[in-house]
Amino acid sequence: MARLNADSFTAFLEAEQSRKANALKTSPAASASGDAPESRPALTSLERAASPAAAASGGTSLSLLVTLARAPRQQKPVAELMAASGMSFGDFAGALKSLGDLGYLTLAGPPGNEVTSLTKLGEDVSRLARQA
Repeated sequence: MARLNADSFTAFLEAEQSRKANALKTSPAASASGDAPESRPALTSLERAASPAAAASGGTSLSLLVTLARAPRQQKPVAELMAASGMSFGDFAGALKSLGDLGYLTLAGPPGNEVTSLTKLGEDVSRLARQA
């Protein structure tokens, strides 16, 4: 397995996603209760990221999209976006990963200086969210 750069937020997101997937596969509670991941209704990535915990901490996936839509050139450094979100690190990381997986934003740049950019699809979704 390739060694991940500890300074890279993208690497952290990938490792966190892998850790969560492995935890679901090996969860004794899920096996004992018969409530395996396959037997529960699947949530979309956006629904998971917009959990009540994320909303209670001050931000949601949609609020990240709206923040990016209002930023100059629809871009913002990851650290600035997290500070603006009011979300905990875990909620923010999950939301950012989900939004990236859905194609709403991209992450680019050197480790420690990564920048989030809104995609055309993300721009469309943020515009719809603002109209709602």
